[in-house]
Amino acid sequence: MRLNNEEIKELSNFLAKTLMEKNLLVKQVKLEDIRLDIYNIILEDMKMEDKLNEEVKDIMERYEAELKSGKLDYNKLFNMIKQQIIKERKLVI
Repeated sequence: MRLNNEEIKELSNFLAKTLMEKNLLVKQVKLEDIRLDIYNIILEDMKMEDKLNEEVKDIMERYEAELKSGKLDYNKLFNMIKQQIIKERKLVI
């Protein structure tokens, strides 16, 4: 599921407020500071996944003929390659 910028802001705000309300933070911080940290973490994670998806697409170019002929399913191959890279690199997506 892809989040847009506004959804990331809303999620960051919700998480920051929840952490503060439940006293789950080790030290006192401003709500805006923790919200911004969460926002940046989510954004970086999304950028990492975008980069991974581009790498998968590059690998899939090797199978262009099989994809065009219908011997391979694009989505299945994409997900298989992506999961293999995630497993090999021990990524958390």
